[in-house]
Amino acid sequence: MHDLIQEMGWHIVHESFPNSRLWQLQQIHDCINGNKNQKAIEAIMLMDNEYHVDDYDAKLGLSGDVFYRMKKLRLLDIGGKFTSTQPRCLPVELRWLRWNEYPFLFLPLADKCKLVGLEMAKGGIKHLWKGRKILPNLKFIHLESLCSLTCFPDVSGAPNIERLILANCWGLEEVHKSLGTHKRLVYLDMNGCKKLKRLPSRLEMEYLETLILSGCISLKRFPEVSWCMQKLSQINLNSCSGIKELPSSIRYLSSLSFLNLKDCSNLENLPNSICELKYLKFLRLHNCKKLKYFPKKLGSMNMLEELWLGFTYNIGRPQKCIDFHNLTGLSSLRKLDLSWIQIEEQSFPQNLDALASVEELYLSGNSELVQLPSIISHLSSLKRLELNECSRLETLCMLPSSIQVLKANDCISLRNIGDLSIEGKWLYKIWLVNCQKLLEDKENQRYLDNMLQLSFIKKCAAMNHRLSMAIPGSKIPSWIKQEKRGCRIALKLPHKWHTEIMGFVLCGVFPWNFQSYYASPNITFRIVSDGKVIPRSEVNYMIDATETAQNGGYIWISYIPLGFFQQMYHDLQPEDWSVIEGILDITVCSYFTQSIRCGAHAIYKEDVQQIPTCISDYGSVVHVDDDDLGYDEIISGNTYVYEEKFVEKSLMPLRTRTSTRCTTKHIFVRYLSGPR
Repeated sequence: MHDLIQEMGWHIVHESFPNSRLWQLQQIHDCINGNKNQKAIEAIMLMDNEYHVDDYDAKLGLSGDVFYRMKKLRLLDIGGKFTSTQPRCLPVELRWLRWNEYPFLFLPLADKCKLVGLEMAKGGIKHLWKGRKILPNLKFIHLESLCSLTCFPDVSGAPNIERLILANCWGLEEVHKSLGTHKRLVYLDMNGCKKLKRLPSRLEMEYLETLILSGCISLKRFPEVSWCMQKLSQINLNSCSGIKELPSSIRYLSSLSFLNLKDCSNLENLPNSICELKYLKFLRLHNCKKLKYFPKKLGSMNMLEELWLGFTYNIGRPQKCIDFHNLTGLSSLRKLDLSWIQIEEQSFPQNLDALASVEELYLSGNSELVQLPSIISHLSSLKRLELNECSRLETLCMLPSSIQVLKANDCISLRNIGDLSIEGKWLYKIWLVNCQKLLEDKENQRYLDNMLQLSFIKKCAAMNHRLSMAIPGSKIPSWIKQEKRGCRIALKLPHKWHTEIMGFVLCGVFPWNFQSYYASPNITFRIVSDGKVIPRSEVNYMIDATETAQNGGYIWISYIPLGFFQQMYHDLQPEDWSVIEGILDITVCSYFTQSIRCGAHAIYKEDVQQIPTCISDYGSVVHVDDDDLGYDEIISGNTYVYEEKFVEKSLMPLRTRTSTRCTTKHIFVRYLSGPR
């Protein structure tokens, strides 16, 4: 609809002001080669579907002086060989230039031109300009994947630049020293500049708020910073593996709230002055395997909310030494990651409960833990606990009563978990994949069975909350009446079912493999309301259930509230649900395998006794949005996919893209609509 309205608007303008806006290849060709009134042209913008045509060079390939007569041209959005030779000049009135795959070495920008925005992606340009150019109106520069660009020029003559993006310019080795003293720059992104070796030795950029240098693997040194940089709030140095230390002058960044040093594999120490950053909220130090010195006064950072000190994979026995006494003053800390750091139980101090605000604790990959330190039970705000691949962990009891998400996959020595159906009254995600020794003890078998009882499911249903469990086993609970071999099952939908059903319970038995807890199950729903017979399941992956249990199989069970289910069918209106009858066709599988057995069960309102409380949903356990809803074109009918995503430890969304046409046009219109 938006595209249709836009095209209608262009046609109206074209009729009112002929040849003032050109956006079609044939139209551009006819106007320029037909020697029509080129002085009337104000905008040239090639549509996306016009970029790759067989006769592109034949229709265009214009001469280098084609812009001489375009005195009013203010928007130029083109690509490739629009001209057969390097343009000799650009129009003086030009406000926005977007030229992707620019094939020439230089850009002919004149002094004192009115250019506001410059965007270029790919292409062979080697120099933007040489020397000092006077560009008083330039505010936005977005250069991406310009592999031939080796240096960024003097910008002292462009004092009003606000956003500068030099993303994935792999050949870029240095930037002009004038950049370090630019007074108006707010956003600087040099992500992926792998050959960048040097930055200005000192940064004095008083308006800078965001600095992104992630992936600059050749950068050896982070610059000194001036006391005037009091607006800088976000620094991303992810994968800057050449940096060994940060300057002590970092203390001057009084507004810094986010500092990402993930994968800075050669970082050896942090300066004590980092503790003076009173507003720092996020400190990421994943995979900093050479980090040996940690500031002793870190506890003075009472605004710190996330501290990531662990590793995302097993790199052996890291030498990083964590002194918990340095952390006990972090009164605002919500997330603490100590994954793959070998911490013995006795190393956990008795005053860890001083971290009363911690909601997420990551201890995965700790092969020294035999049992969970008892002090963790005093973390009264703890809602998420991850202990994956703690190979010697035998006991997992005395969890905090606040716990909601527990992941202890691949804990091959785990024998005792306690009765989580009682102790974890707020638990709604429990993953214990490949913890087969829990089946060797009858008491623990009973605890696992308790989690599969209908009463445990009804508790979530009564509170209209989701539930997801993956535990050792091979049998579908007996209270699930609809059960069959394979991965596909059907539920009959009675008349006015949407007013009676609270939600659906789905269950699947899966064989274990090393990817099991990274490949979360998903469910495909298809409402069949035309009375036709549901096609037979075409499942070829069959394994005996007994063999599955012995080889580490697991049972996955999920409760999906009706309201959450209805979100998937977002194209249906409320009144549509009253006339939908028929069958709900369900497929249970994961990315790597299909379920061996599956079951489905509807929870009705009359079955659930309301409980006068609710779970405070601390985080997204299951996401339902456009990216998660799939349509199967092979199967007719309304088909949607419910997918439980593996929770990624994503970074703060620092980088925003300005390369899309939509953004370009919106920014440009603001200046195009101003006084001429």
